[in-house]
Amino acid sequence: MKKSTDIGLIGEKKACEYLVDMGYEIINTRYRAKGGEIDIIAKQGDVICFIEVKYRPDARLGEAFSSVDEDKRRRVRSAARQYILDNNIKCKQRFDIIEITRAGIWHMKGGKA
Repeated sequence: MKKSTDIGLIGEKKACEYLVDMGYEIINTRYRAKGGEIDIIAKQGDVICFIEVKYRPDARLGEAFSSVDEDKRRRVRSAARQYILDNNIKCKQRFDIIEITRAGIWHMKGGKA
């Protein structure tokens, strides 16, 4: 059985491939800051997207979104603030969730962070 870290890396790779196919530029993956982490940081046009990836190959579409609870959103916001400060980001920002299940990929843009 694969470790959850290995499974997460597979999901993030699939999400990056999807994003590139959709015209996004991948800026960073697995960004870590004090208090939080961001799976993918990508750029779409003039918008920086902070993306949480949920990979559940055996789940139904929509099941993994519930795991992005208030605590997870707080940690993503904290890491995003640090990334913005460290990199002097002056453009629009957006928080997305990508869920990958046996049914496919669901990309929720601009979800509540």
